[in-house]
Amino acid sequence: MVTWLKQAKASGTVLLAAAAALGFAGGTAHADSMIDLNRTVGVYSAPNASSGKVAPDLHAGDAVQVNCWTVGGNVGNAGDVWYHAVTEVYPSGESYIEGWVFGPYADGAALFHNGGIPQCP
Repeated sequence: MVTWLKQAKASGTVLLAAAAALGFAGGTAHADSMIDLNRTVGVYSAPNASSGKVAPDLHAGDAVQVNCWTVGGNVGNAGDVWYHAVTEVYPSGESYIEGWVFGPYADGAALFHNGGIPQCP
């Protein structure tokens, strides 16, 4: 029985070392999220509708990949949550222009409300 306990302890140590090597910290990991759009959304240079656009508008049927949210400029009475966009998906292909999309227009700010992406640093 002592041999079995030594093997179990050694196996546990190996698993712990493997997890540490992979960077497991026990926290919640967030991946980028792809949003399928059902309305037109602009991609802006800053989280504010008065900033310039950096990519062509996305339309219903297009998609945008986002990785975090921030508080930015209000758009009417819809709120002030903006998502950091890293990929825009058009019928003609993907574009990798970083910018900001207005959360309430992209997905009703669902990723913000449900914790699907973290707050931007």
